[in-house]
Amino acid sequence: MKNRLMVWGVRCFYKLIGQRLHWRIPGAHRLRAWCAHKICADVELPVTILAGVCLPPTLRMGQHAGIGEGARFLGPGAVSLGAHLSMGPECLFITGDHPVPKAGGKFRDHTPVSADIVVEEDVFLGARVTILPGVTIGRGAAVGAGSVVTKDVPAEVVVAGNPARMIRARERA
Repeated sequence: MKNRLMVWGVRCFYKLIGQRLHWRIPGAHRLRAWCAHKICADVELPVTILAGVCLPPTLRMGQHAGIGEGARFLGPGAVSLGAHLSMGPECLFITGDHPVPKAGGKFRDHTPVSADIVVEEDVFLGARVTILPGVTIGRGAAVGAGSVVTKDVPAEVVVAGNPARMIRARERA
């Protein structure tokens, strides 16, 4: 179990200084990776975390995974990022949702729901991809820029659009 006081101190340091460091400052990416290793659920170093990323405590990352500049993690659910993930800037991971009641029903009468997001190994996410609760993106998949992923993505395919749809299967090398 991680020491709570140390985790609190590292989290404060990261929020005040670490996440704002410009990529040109030597060692900035290593400092952010070290902070993630200390304050997140499970981060296997080395990883790359660019500036402007708020790290949730439920985040899990495999080795050599990368988080793009300005990525956001919203909601109470966990996010698991597989090894060798490549990500463009400003991706959005939403793990919480609110069900829409039937006609005449009240939103306040329904409790919010949360579901974890899983991104498997060797995945590419383009800029400004939005991933909704409960989605799993399969190994080797590619998601086009600006896509909204509402359903699971199979392995080794290319998806794009809003909502994201399969464009084609990846070709064999």
